[in-house]
Amino acid sequence: MDTQENRALANKVVQAIGAGDWTFVEEAFAEDAKVWVAGSMPISGDHGKAFVLASGGRTKAFFPEGMSLTPKALTAEGERVAVEAVSLGKHVSGKIYNNHFHILMVIRDGKVREWKEYMDTMHANDVFFGGPD
Repeated sequence: MDTQENRALANKVVQAIGAGDWTFVEEAFAEDAKVWVAGSMPISGDHGKAFVLASGGRTKAFFPEGMSLTPKALTAEGERVAVEAVSLGKHVSGKIYNNHFHILMVIRDGKVREWKEYMDTMHANDVFFGGPD
């Protein structure tokens, strides 16, 4: 895949997450994908594809009215695609989750091989776990 195809796939993955299309997300990630989430929250650190798939279930459970994830800007060079995105959703706690993300994906052979997710971890921790990061 070339840079533009990688950019297009990254955009589709982010949009699929926001639309709740976890089947597409599952197909887009390589079986040996590496995932890293910033911070010191219970979900922070290194993970694999299973974490991504579990995220779909958590999102459905925690955001019964849905949670959007909207790509705002993408920059691609070769197999690396940087995405700026914004989330919006009402958590089951009643708190509004409106976070800003920088996601770096490495896409090779048509699959997401790496995913690094940076966000406002204090906001995420407050909404998801009820306290500061």
